[in-house]
Amino acid sequence: MFRHLMKALLALCVVAAMSFVGTTSATAASDSSARSGSSTAKAGEPCAKQKQKVVKAKKKAKKADKRVKKVAKAKKRADSSKQRHAADKKLKKAKKAKKKAHRQVAKAKRALKKCRNAGGPGPGPGPVNPGPLQPACDAGLPQPICDALSQLPLPGGTGGASPIQALCDAGLPQAICDAASAPVPPGGASPIQPLCDAGLPQAICDAASGGSAPSPTLICGLLPIPGLCPGSLLPQGGLARTA
Repeated sequence: MFRHLMKALLALCVVAAMSFVGTTSATAASDSSARSGSSTAKAGEPCAKQKQKVVKAKKKAKKADKRVKKVAKAKKRADSSKQRHAADKKLKKAKKAKKKAHRQVAKAKRALKKCRNAGGPGPGPGPVNPGPLQPACDAGLPQPICDALSQLPLPGGTGGASPIQALCDAGLPQAICDAASAPVPPGGASPIQPLCDAGLPQAICDAASGGSAPSPTLICGLLPIPGLCPGSLLPQGGLARTA
């Protein structure tokens, strides 16, 4: 009797142990599957690549900001003229790097915006509507510049005075000057920087963010802009502001 009781008890323990192991294995498999699914979903998330680039660009910009502050403090602590000169040189270099880093942030954000507008993970741009600059592109200005204008946060600017209006008075398409009246973004980047990233001479974007305005001769030597440059497809002044 005692022997039968022990056998029954032992059998009961074996069944309980097998049941526990089965439940644990199922739970572990479920958790593993959930983690795998989550990882796959994250990797396949629309525009994940563009989002990652924005994150990386922001980190670099933050690092550049800290570098400028650090060098500026070092300049204040400089005693001799030689030390001040060296610190000033480093500060200019750090500010230049900071400006470039913030441009990269803006560029990464634009790529993310284009991806979202396209509705998928690809790098292709979203639908672009013809804008006020399109006549210049129809006349020979590179099309990416017109596409970039329509992607600006404020394509028409604020309606205020434009820092590069003198160039438009000389024949530069007025739409570019209107866009340049938008506020300068954080970091000191030009409000029309996407246009220069697309092919417009950088000197124009630098002037829009507070730099000195380049001469039409200099611009035309870099890019024959219709309306501004002699020999372009439109007459000089042909794309200036109309009443």
